[in-house]
Amino acid sequence: MAPKPRRVTQREIARIAGVSQTTVSLVLNDRDGSNIRIPEETRERVREAIEAATYVADPAARRLAGLDNQIVGVFTYEPALSPESMDFYGPLLNGIERAAEQVGCDLLFFTSSPVEDGTRRLFHRKTRLRLADGCILLGQQMDGAELERLVDERFPFVAVGRRDETEAKVPYVGLDYVTPTRALIDRAVALDHERAVYLHRDRPSPTARDRRAAIESAGAEGRLTFALSGAEDLAGLAGLVRDHRATVLFAEDAFLAEDAIHALTGAGVRTPADVSVAALAEVRGHRSDGRVLTGFHVPRDEVAAEALEVLHELIASPVEDWDSLDTQRLLGAEVEPGETIVERATR
Repeated sequence: MAPKPRRVTQREIARIAGVSQTTVSLVLNDRDGSNIRIPEETRERVREAIEAATYVADPAARRLAGLDNQIVGVFTYEPALSPESMDFYGPLLNGIERAAEQVGCDLLFFTSSPVEDGTRRLFHRKTRLRLADGCILLGQQMDGAELERLVDERFPFVAVGRRDETEAKVPYVGLDYVTPTRALIDRAVALDHERAVYLHRDRPSPTARDRRAAIESAGAEGRLTFALSGAEDLAGLAGLVRDHRATVLFAEDAFLAEDAIHALTGAGVRTPADVSVAALAEVRGHRSDGRVLTGFHVPRDEVAAEALEVLHELIASPVEDWDSLDTQRLLGAEVEPGETIVERATR
């Protein structure tokens, strides 16, 4: 186990901010900034000093004093509110909002850390993480070093999605993608398919690896013979399907499945008459030529609500009891049979 980091004292924060230790204590414990008359400039200087020194106020002491902020932070490693991202993040954010309302806390959406190379850094100097009692992390890929630092500092947080970027015990609530992937493969086998293509985005995220592992396991077991293709090679997809004599295609997500159908149709390959198609992800709202796309129904609202429940347990429990809590949970996804996996045509 990593050594527990040294806790920065209020005296050190006072020195950095150029104020008295009493002022630091007052700023920390004045929940909404209305009980004690301290100039906003002074408050801001103390906050910046806290961020600079990564001071972590003792959560147990704050709870005993009845001074919790009742604020839960939400941090997204990728932009969450763009049109391209809302299909993934929208249900999660809606679920977090409803769950927060039920437990009576406010949400603080951290957006000050800039997006650089497609991602944000949680410990960027502008991220005011310490203003929240705890934080929910969203992102298809997360920084293992940052997750490990949060664990080491015993800061209450929960990641959405299974995490394996570090060996540290990261609290998470995620989805089991392996079971429904195997169920869709079983469906294809039952419909007499023997050869398949798996179209993927080549992402290193844990959920992407889970899907890939299920595909490779099915291939090793001889249930389907797979050829793999990256999303960047859609132009060559029809050729791969013909060369491999594939009659079913699995795509990593619904958007990729739609792109595959478009590419195959443009090359004269009919779906699903010649090649059945399924997405290994949420397919609500996705159709192909009027047909319901085969895939999953993912309970993202439930994932969000359970993530907030786990976070609430961490905030409400003494740090020494955290290891005994159930803080790593996987929920199931429901298979949507859809209409785009059909019986293999005889040739």
